[in-house]
Amino acid sequence: MAGGHDTCLYLVRHGETDWNRERRLQGVIDVPLNEAGTTQAHRRAHYFSTLRIAGVVSSPLKRALATATILNEACGCPLQVEPRLREVDHGSWSGLTLPAIARRFPALVCDDRMRPEAFGVSGGEELHDVYRRVSAVLADLLSAGEGRSTVVVSHGVTLALMWCAASGDDIALFNDYVPSNAGGVCLTFSSRQLVGAHRTALEQRA
Repeated sequence: MAGGHDTCLYLVRHGETDWNRERRLQGVIDVPLNEAGTTQAHRRAHYFSTLRIAGVVSSPLKRALATATILNEACGCPLQVEPRLREVDHGSWSGLTLPAIARRFPALVCDDRMRPEAFGVSGGEELHDVYRRVSAVLADLLSAGEGRSTVVVSHGVTLALMWCAASGDDIALFNDYVPSNAGGVCLTFSSRQLVGAHRTALEQRA
């Protein structure tokens, strides 16, 4: 929990989709939640219903917005759609599975994780471009006023890069910050400086 004047951002990844289960790259393709993903979102909503949340901000993509709507109903607060929170565009790799990409480009996928240099190879979006847009969203959220708790619902790569932006870590480390479906982290700020990051409490309730 935040102190009286701390700002909390709860970064929450959308619930599961069929493509998540199949390990397909979704990117900006509008894949909806599956039944398991909807259940995950409702379980997450139970957690947030016990907190004082000022607002929910969501990516416009269906899987994120459906998750955000469920959380918003539990919180009873304003819901804002933020286009800059969309997932990275995977270009021609969209819809492909990670094993399929690994067979074609073994140097770009390691342990079922895309290496930073893989982004952009497919004609999609580069990591540093995503980093710039989510950094701008982070700045806007922190300037909204101290002492607010906001839920940010987005996607794996997008949220990982927002966490990197908050912590000042190199974007090459983004894989270490990718949350599980409906998982997330609470980032606590004092005077716009990150003073705490607590993933476990959210993950245990996912």
